[in-house]
Amino acid sequence: MKLPRKFNSDFSLLENNSLKLNYSSDLFVSCNNEEDLFLIHDFLKNNKLNYWIIGDGTNIILKNNLKGLVIKNNLKGISFYQNSMTAGAGELWDDIVTSSLDNNLYGLENLSGIPGSVGASPIQNIGAYGSEVSDFVEYVETFNLKKGRYEVFSKSACKFSYRDSIFKKKSNLLVTKICLNLSEKFKANTHYEALPKKVFDAREQRKNILTIRSQKLPNHKKIPNVGSFFKNPIISESKLKKLISDFPEIKSYGFDEKKYKVSAAWLIEKLDLKGTTKGECGISKEHALVFYNLSDKSDSLLSYAKEVKKRIKENFDIALEFEPKIFS
Repeated sequence: MKLPRKFNSDFSLLENNSLKLNYSSDLFVSCNNEEDLFLIHDFLKNNKLNYWIIGDGTNIILKNNLKGLVIKNNLKGISFYQNSMTAGAGELWDDIVTSSLDNNLYGLENLSGIPGSVGASPIQNIGAYGSEVSDFVEYVETFNLKKGRYEVFSKSACKFSYRDSIFKKKSNLLVTKICLNLSEKFKANTHYEALPKKVFDAREQRKNILTIRSQKLPNHKKIPNVGSFFKNPIISESKLKKLISDFPEIKSYGFDEKKYKVSAAWLIEKLDLKGTTKGECGISKEHALVFYNLSDKSDSLLSYAKEVKKRIKENFDIALEFEPKIFS
């Protein structure tokens, strides 16, 4: 197989995942511009390979060495038009939050400090402290790696839901940029219980968010982690009533008509698992949803996470779902 000049073989992914897992991929390429998109499309068309798209690597777990091509989405660029902001997929998410404030556009404050790239934001429908990126998406531009063409998705076409979107089901779509519809007037979103209810301006709101995050969520650059390891489960009203009868103090929130979101962190804490360790991995003392890993392999981490899932199922009859994506 003849490799294009920009491709690397037997490439270490150690610096491309926040868990610092020491696995490699057969092939690796950084996608920096439109020319690279078509180059990758032609290569995949001529070579039947598995491929994976990564951004900043803060929401992925490598299970082993990857037999195929890893594409690092490094498409950059930020622009503004009236109250709209367009950002390339390779930009860091928190950079565009600060950039929006620098341009007197508001709405993203509660999403401050979320690690990772812009391209991952619509795929995961990132959210925190009462906001989700879907609240602001105008459209998402993608490149279809199978068909070699651009495809644009309106907000409704993205089919956003809790930590989900249509892009999770369409792995052939590489997000190139997103357009966000922001506000020229600041309106504080203080619904989250830990947030101060009186806020002077957007920068104070951002500061409050960053303070809470720093107290609860360990920095992945210091302690390897992928943030929240499990989604908060969505359950029926009847199931919640049964749980309340057994656990009156259970933490839950109204989600949709006759559906409720249960705190996965509360479930883990209830079983006294917060702060526990197993081998070279463990659950953070600050936040029960954060699993950290001190090994350069993922075996123990995934094993312990599955053990926690099993115990939650046995004790509460709730099936937790992983939030990060597993690459294998």
